[in-house]
Amino acid sequence: MAGAIFLITMAVSGLLALLVPAILVAVAHSEVALATDMLLLFAVGSFVAVAVITALSGRVKKTERAFTYLALVGVWAVTPLIAGLFYVVLAELPFLPAWFEAVGALTTSGATVLVRENAPAGLLFWRSSTEWYGGFLALASIVHVLAPAGFGGLQTSDSRMLSANPDHGLFRLETYGTLALQYGIITGLVFFGLMVFGVNPLNAMMLSMISAATGGFLPFTGPLEENIGRGAATVMALGLCLGTMSVFWRRNILRRPKRIFQNNLEATIVVAVILALTIAYAARILDVSGGSMREGLLAALQEGFFTASSLVATSGIETRPGVIALLPSVVVLAIIFVGAGVYSTSGGVKVFRIGAMWVYTIAELNRLIYPNSVDRHRFGDLLIDPKSMQAIWTYFIIAVLVVGTGAMLLALTATGFEAAIVMSVSFFSNASPVYDALRPLASEATLQDWPTFQELPQKITYVISILLMTIGRLEVLVIFAVLNIRYWYNR
Repeated sequence: MAGAIFLITMAVSGLLALLVPAILVAVAHSEVALATDMLLLFAVGSFVAVAVITALSGRVKKTERAFTYLALVGVWAVTPLIAGLFYVVLAELPFLPAWFEAVGALTTSGATVLVRENAPAGLLFWRSSTEWYGGFLALASIVHVLAPAGFGGLQTSDSRMLSANPDHGLFRLETYGTLALQYGIITGLVFFGLMVFGVNPLNAMMLSMISAATGGFLPFTGPLEENIGRGAATVMALGLCLGTMSVFWRRNILRRPKRIFQNNLEATIVVAVILALTIAYAARILDVSGGSMREGLLAALQEGFFTASSLVATSGIETRPGVIALLPSVVVLAIIFVGAGVYSTSGGVKVFRIGAMWVYTIAELNRLIYPNSVDRHRFGDLLIDPKSMQAIWTYFIIAVLVVGTGAMLLALTATGFEAAIVMSVSFFSNASPVYDALRPLASEATLQDWPTFQELPQKITYVISILLMTIGRLEVLVIFAVLNIRYWYNR
């Protein structure tokens, strides 16, 4: 139990550390009251965190797997709760909307109730940085906890390759050093690219953090194109593309660029889908512009590329209102529900699982013709055994049930039927802006059935939304493992 409390405290300490640059931004913009509140939160929180870490540092040892899962769920339950309390103080939000805001940030969902027109720069920077931090927490959770346990059919990852010292375990910061370095390099590259295209430093920093985390929060109002231009938007799209790929795949970009796609079927499919969607969106953009080349094919391809990258990365950001809705909503929802690479910050059920299900289904159909055949089922260079396949099917069925149950509860408490399905899928896939992107499809008569996140009519709706975003980020099954009352009762 000491290990779980220690990990939770470490995660909350990351939130506190992010207050430091936010304080500097607030001071630079003469937001004295906000900077003072942040400083007080940092001082009090740091005192408590240091006291807890000091008290537990000598008692933390390698713990049982079940307690590791408990610690992981605790991190994703307590850290957003603490961040929600910060939003109550800093943004003067009621508790449930503040908690919703924190979960939307840390799960990289992008759901927000902030009125960005009037929000101070320091608060917007901290909101963006918490989304960036949530992306790192997601990577650390998958690589160091979920994948080694094989949750949802994930192949056991060699997390030692991403650990500066693999003997330290989960309770030392050194374990996450290499992963943090890779994450920081991607953020820095996107930041530099945005600066080259003339984006002001503060916006460039916030957008680079959002892009690296494949998040969906924009720190300003108005269309993205009007705020940063098409060149900078293309840089962001490239950052989102990197975010769709496995952390292990990204290591090969510099080490073995000629073998990037060799035996890596998942990466090949992700890139192929992005290219296909780019062409489809470019064609629709040209079509709605009157069938002429007035804006130019290159501009349409740039906008199509950004939209495709945003959807596959489960970010949901669009260059201007109405672009994502150019394709049928069922196609859009299918894309974000699937997501991208398994060891990435993207949401959804992941391409690997869908591909494995397809391979195994074809093999079973072939078995009807050749009942005595013996095949080794592979997805790229990954061997799919019956045990992994059982876990994948279990994950997929529970994911569908969670989305369906969430849609039903949302329809009963806040929205119409169609809006409930869109909201449930976008929350589960951590792509909340897709809900707003598809909202213009509703007619004026039914627009009241598509409330904005600020207009959700019942408090329970925020709780349902929070649960959907958290379950989607935690790969579903780990929560059910922790809620196994029989196991804990018999200990």
